[in-house]
Amino acid sequence: MLRIEPRKQIQNGKPRNIAEGILTPRTVLSVSWIDGTIRALAVNKGKVEGSWECPDTVTEVAGFGAVLRQAIAHTGYNGTEVSVVLAHPRLSQQLLAIPPIMRSSLMSYLERQIQMLLYLGVPPDFQPAMARYIQRQVQSLKSFDGEAAWCFEYTVPIEETSGLLLHLFPRQILDTLTAECEKAGLWLTAVVPLTSVLQSQVQHLPVGKEEVVMLVGDTGRSTAVVVSRGDGLLYLSRTLAGVWSEGANNLIVDLQRTAVFVKEEYGVNVSCVWLFGADMQKYVPQVQAETGIPTTESPVPWDAFYWPREVCSLVPGMMPNFISWEQLHAPRERLWLKVISAGAMLVVAICLATSVYVEWMLRQERAGLNELKAKIAETDKLKAEVQKHNEEIEIKRETIRLAEEQRLPPVPAWFMGYLSEAAPEDILLTSVKVYRENGQWHLKLSGVPQPSTNAPSAAAFSNSVEQLKQRLATGPFNVAFALGSGRDHKSQSTNAGVKPLSAWVAELGKVVAKQEAKNPEFTLEGVME
Repeated sequence: MLRIEPRKQIQNGKPRNIAEGILTPRTVLSVSWIDGTIRALAVNKGKVEGSWECPDTVTEVAGFGAVLRQAIAHTGYNGTEVSVVLAHPRLSQQLLAIPPIMRSSLMSYLERQIQMLLYLGVPPDFQPAMARYIQRQVQSLKSFDGEAAWCFEYTVPIEETSGLLLHLFPRQILDTLTAECEKAGLWLTAVVPLTSVLQSQVQHLPVGKEEVVMLVGDTGRSTAVVVSRGDGLLYLSRTLAGVWSEGANNLIVDLQRTAVFVKEEYGVNVSCVWLFGADMQKYVPQVQAETGIPTTESPVPWDAFYWPREVCSLVPGMMPNFISWEQLHAPRERLWLKVISAGAMLVVAICLATSVYVEWMLRQERAGLNELKAKIAETDKLKAEVQKHNEEIEIKRETIRLAEEQRLPPVPAWFMGYLSEAAPEDILLTSVKVYRENGQWHLKLSGVPQPSTNAPSAAAFSNSVEQLKQRLATGPFNVAFALGSGRDHKSQSTNAGVKPLSAWVAELGKVVAKQEAKNPEFTLEGVME
């Protein structure tokens, strides 16, 4: 059974403009490929933004990608999803009865799956045993070579068994169709049989819920037949080859056979026949006369883009779809895989870059450390040299300090300066000797009278010598002369036993006056105290 989006009933039989909105917020390129005729609608968030019909008949799936690129160019579609309504000579339907032993488990399982769809948005899946059973039946029911792709619809139960209507299509063609969509940069999300889209129209017919109706849809190159109850429960759907304008009689015979099959299989009679398509009203009398079943034209207006527009109103999780759950989510899984791979590669690249950077930094640090070690060694060497040089300078400084501390003061120069002032004018010094001995400064003076025209008297010369001696003894140098320099000789003899240093020094000063009439001279010897 199909589930259809809620929609308003058709009023006054007025056809709807294809530019009107579709009651589903989808962005999809909806394509109908019906016996070689391709039409496309660009739907953006439920609003039709463009339509296009291929001028050529496309019978081979190999050229489907090029057609899709033309459809994108003409409709201005900018999405990624594409859905296809399919009517193809290789597409067939088969009824399949479910064994009674699986019926109870199937019903409870389907109930759980429907709840998941309604509340979680997860489309129904099969039990593994049911899937294997259907797969085995598909291989025996297919009418073509190679693997079969399949989807199914639930039918009205037959006595104690549940029925499935299988739609069979060659897997090779479906895979090629998917690849062609990928070439056009689109993601194929649905391939729906045309009979399933036609079945959605049953709910718009003015019939009772339990009334059995036959809906006949003309596609232009074939005829789709759906037998269903008024509430949407399906009995049978099939596709008939033939065109009404050329073989109406043969098609009517097939409709009679379909009505007989439904009566024999399900035990119900078709109460009315509804014809849908362009100019189908002219066949109403003929169909009713030959089948004996009340026949009328469908109140749903027909237009060339009815099929691609109507499929957008079906609930994706409830409609029969040749694209399996795995195929439907494969692009997303591939996208996630690419994202994860890109993320992993990015992480690896970051790790490698970090490793390279860390290794580069380590090498820089090692090089800097080696350079620093070389500089430290050079600095240590320079420091040792500086320390050695400082030690040498310190030694020299200490040597200079010691030399300066041990250097004697310039007493002779000072004494000569003072002697030039202290010597009387009438005395001519002939010899001046200042020397250091035993830690004391010694002096020895010799002199004569100044030469003059008049010879100096001995008394005057002696007074001048005494004056000089007195000046040197009382001056800044405190010269202690030997005995005879005006000191008391008695005191000297009294202390002759233990002679003090001063007495000894005093004895050093002597005045030896040579009593020569012509050239008197003197000699003074003493110690500076």
